[in-house]
Amino acid sequence: MKRKTSMKMISFCNKKGGVGKTTLCKNVAYKFGLDGAKVLLIDLDPQATLSVQFYTNKIIKDVTLLKMFGGFNVGINNIIQSTKYKNIDIIITGEELTKSSTILNNLYTKDNIYKVGKNIFGNFNNIFLKYDYVLIDYPPTVLELAVNFLIISDLVIIPINNGLGAFKGILDLKNTLNHICRQENITVPTLRIVFNNVKEDEDTIEIYKLLEEEKLNSNLLQSIITNSKSFIKTENKLNSIWENKHYWRQKKAYEELIKEII
Repeated sequence: MKRKTSMKMISFCNKKGGVGKTTLCKNVAYKFGLDGAKVLLIDLDPQATLSVQFYTNKIIKDVTLLKMFGGFNVGINNIIQSTKYKNIDIIITGEELTKSSTILNNLYTKDNIYKVGKNIFGNFNNIFLKYDYVLIDYPPTVLELAVNFLIISDLVIIPINNGLGAFKGILDLKNTLNHICRQENITVPTLRIVFNNVKEDEDTIEIYKLLEEEKLNSNLLQSIITNSKSFIKTENKLNSIWENKHYWRQKKAYEELIKEII
């Protein structure tokens, strides 16, 4: 999908839970905002972990993407809310997003169901263009609504650890995107894999071999986000990674990651 815009849409996704999609998304968003970029976050995970961490006391919790469907006829500009962090807005989620698959399948034919994201972007192009970056957090279960945003993304960041489940999640996601993009006659978005939350005593050699066998090694970013027990304990404070001198390793790794993806 070609755009005449400088806005960049970046998705954080893996068809495997517990690989750090939300953590990556929120820390990259905070850094972008800190550097003066205007950021829109879209939370597509019904668990709403990302949403909760950006809540203010003025957040309206039932205003999600579902308000755009099912007869509400609400524009995307009406569901974007301010967060407690400078330069960062958000479209929150909640448990009701688990109904998205049923709603979309009732509203759209098989031929049109994967054109929803493209239409949203086209109809509200002027709203999206107010932002430098749109960052999207996904659940491990990637259904129709999630796929719609994945296939219009400029870049899909896929976190991985040393687990075979995370590797299989990459293959499953890649297969899904290849299938839907072929069906819709569009180009598959750029996929980039990043090792995330890797512990010093973990062996990642086997995963490297598997990536090479699947010809995915060229998709692997150079940056590696290592595990830090102290960082995990305070991860709810988004500014901690950038302003606490004890997290210099994580800060450096994220800075290198951002250089690779912008």
